Amino acid sequence: MNRYLIHDTPLGELVLKSCGDFLLSISFKDTSLLKYSNSCLKNKNLVLEKTAEQLDEYFFHNRTLFSIEYILNISPFFTRVLEEISLIKYGKFKSYKQIAKSLKNKKAYRAVANANANNPLPILIPCHRVIKSSGELGGYKGGVKRKKYLLNLEKKTGNFH
Repeated sequence: MNRYLIHDTPLGELVLKSCGDFLLSISFKDTSLLKYSNSCLKNKNLVLEKTAEQLDEYFFHNRTLFSIEYILNISPFFTRVLEEISLIKYGKFKSYKQIAKSLKNKKAYRAVANANANNPLPILIPCHRVIKSSGELGGYKGGVKRKKYLLNLEKKTGNFH
């Protein structure tokens, strides 16, 4: 059975979803929670609590890496893209084209952007660290305002406007 935890962060409330000992998704709580039953929201588990703790450490104490067990229920290509994105270090960024090139398919930058947009674990898999080749931010599942916040939090790369 899936379990959910609503966790308050500087980006607003996040809905953390797990199954057993694995995290499945992190969603921005921009929609109604009517689809979740009260029992699922009240039954926390260890992976949800550990995720909330590590998110707090990221936002308030400079955590740069996460150590959460998760499952990605996405296509093999999307998985490869997100694995590559996971390699982007805290405070750094890469372009969609650079990611495509590292996957040995330099023309697949739009597919990389699509995989990035469908990342079920934003923040944990740092899709906010992927920008356009022009230096523009590009989109973000949680909105560009949140992307700017995350990049500024990891300010080692400078101030993003």
